Amino acid sequence: MEKTAKLLSRLLCGVITLTAAVIGCLYVLLPSAVSTEAGAPYSGSFCGARIKQNGQGAGYYLGAIPIKPVSAESKQRPMLVPCGTPFGIKLRTDGVIAVSVNEDSPADDCGIREGDLILAVNGKEVSSNSEICSAIQLSPDECRIILRRGDSEKLMTAVPYEDCGIYKIGIWVRDSAAGIGTMTYYDPANGSYGGLGHPVSDVTTGTLMPLASGEITAADIGGVTASIPGEPGELCGTLRTSSTIGTIDLNTQCGIFGTTSSQPVSGSTVPMAFRQEVHTGSATLLATVDGSTPQEYDIEIEHINICDMDSSKSMVIRITDEKLLDITGGIVCGMSGSPILQDGRLVGAVTHVFLNDPQRGYAVFCETMLEHGK
Repeated sequence: MEKTAKLLSRLLCGVITLTAAVIGCLYVLLPSAVSTEAGAPYSGSFCGARIKQNGQGAGYYLGAIPIKPVSAESKQRPMLVPCGTPFGIKLRTDGVIAVSVNEDSPADDCGIREGDLILAVNGKEVSSNSEICSAIQLSPDECRIILRRGDSEKLMTAVPYEDCGIYKIGIWVRDSAAGIGTMTYYDPANGSYGGLGHPVSDVTTGTLMPLASGEITAADIGGVTASIPGEPGELCGTLRTSSTIGTIDLNTQCGIFGTTSSQPVSGSTVPMAFRQEVHTGSATLLATVDGSTPQEYDIEIEHINICDMDSSKSMVIRITDEKLLDITGGIVCGMSGSPILQDGRLVGAVTHVFLNDPQRGYAVFCETMLEHGK
């Protein structure tokens, strides 16, 4: 009996220790603030910890065990039209991005680096490669360059060299971007849209392209190059450059946002899911893999990353629809922004493909997109 009692005591201590460790981890990881629908009971959970009202407001509970208090902001639930339609993107940068610096060139010697944003040359604001070239010719003996690196501006001085009668400093730059993405939602209340779920970034440096101006156009998908492990595929389409349908007002870490002249797809509004209402399990996505009309396909939400709730990699999803897998092999470039629906709500959008497992990828919460699009 004494041995049994000791064994039970040790077992109980182990359970208590484990429970305390789990509660401690949840206390650190669980968000301290959430949004809830105005006039509705609190609902939702993260990692099995449910949000409940209590005498002090609201808190997380693991069964009947309180974990931590949570600040619940009551909001009107957004009603959005899920899209899944392809659209063309034409973006011009605010400044000019240095995408390559020739070794031992004047630009290299004065400290210009890949990813620097060139704002002015010899007192002239620049927004294109041709403007940089023209400004360099104004002062061939000494070129004064103002650039932005991170959050700070720097003044660099380079001595150009002559090549076939043209003065140069030895950099390659980019001043615009164009491509095809997928629109996530349309808000009929104000004519705004959100798409991509991730930023338009420079293909060479990977840095977000600072926006000066941009438009979106209609686009058509004419074919698909399927993804295989190690090699992501892509939607093959064309931009209808003469058919501008809206503006690009913001280029953010969680998508591009702007206004459009008309509702891009026929359909009714659906409620947006708050983050805590999204859960692992079955869901669907809207994607266009032929023409311009989206279709609905089955997916699985495999994981919700509570350590990265405000990024474009908040969820891990897996394509389960055999029809879509036969066509695309999984997630392909151009599907970024494809809206995800669960329990009759718009929960998020596809953002990235896993290179070595293209049936799986990342997704962003719709609530996060709306916050970035304000």
